[in-house]
Amino acid sequence: MTAAPSSSGVKILVADDSPGERATARSVLTEAGFAVVEATDGQQVLELYNRERPALVMLDVVMPKIGGLEVCRILKAKASGFLPVLMVSTRNSVNARVEGLRSGADDYLGKPYNPEELRARIDVLLRTRAQFSQGEGAEGDGPRARRVELAPDEFRRRLREEFERAERYSDPLACLRVEVDEGGEGARPAVELTPALHAIIEGNVRKIDLVHRTDDRGFLLVLPNTHFPGALTVAERVAREARRPLLHPSAARAAAVHGFSVSIGVSFYPNKDTRSLQDLLDLVDAALERARREQGGKICLFQHQGYLYSPDD
Repeated sequence: MTAAPSSSGVKILVADDSPGERATARSVLTEAGFAVVEATDGQQVLELYNRERPALVMLDVVMPKIGGLEVCRILKAKASGFLPVLMVSTRNSVNARVEGLRSGADDYLGKPYNPEELRARIDVLLRTRAQFSQGEGAEGDGPRARRVELAPDEFRRRLREEFERAERYSDPLACLRVEVDEGGEGARPAVELTPALHAIIEGNVRKIDLVHRTDDRGFLLVLPNTHFPGALTVAERVAREARRPLLHPSAARAAAVHGFSVSIGVSFYPNKDTRSLQDLLDLVDAALERARREQGGKICLFQHQGYLYSPDD
């Protein structure tokens, strides 16, 4: 069993728009020997994460600019290894805790919290992080647990369930179509590159996300509790990693050596043009077609209108 790492100097990012709540967390954590970095809104969390690279993020659910659930999703997509995220909120019902955990959080703590319980939960999360960093299940150090491939009927049933849940609770839902671009003369056929694309996608989605192979060229992704920024983060990472060589040992050798480009379409719920599940699927198809018409390598996000985006390396 791995011992809990020393708290001395370990950096924790505390995100809360309430000065009083931040002061409470800062007092508890600095007394325990942690170094504390503070953020007041969701956008600042992302900026500080890029600059400070904390060992753990303590994240309030309700924050200005970008909410905690969406920030969690983006952080989990950005992190190259295991980044523990502890959600804290006055919303402490079963539904609220489930929603937080579904967004990718590793733990959820209601406010007001007991200082000893906060320290204990942080110790557990940091111990887990230490295990990952030592290779005891670290991401990329061994074979990933394979996602169970759903039969077409089962996938459609799960897709309907996710859309109905989003409608019922006014939750965000994102849908992505990702396809390998056809290359020029002498390029590898798209069908030979889809195993590499599948490996990249699996490295950038959560267990609760749905991934379905649509044809020989690509996949349909369904991301619950995901707004515009989180969907763009996933799409951008998939596009970038596809172009980079030798990132995925499990992928087809030729694909890993040469890299390839993909076109991605994204649609959302809620959206004024998305009144049904079929609307969501029709719009993601239209977005993908728009991206493909631009000679490939583009992301088209259909919100109120088609927004074309070219990811940088």
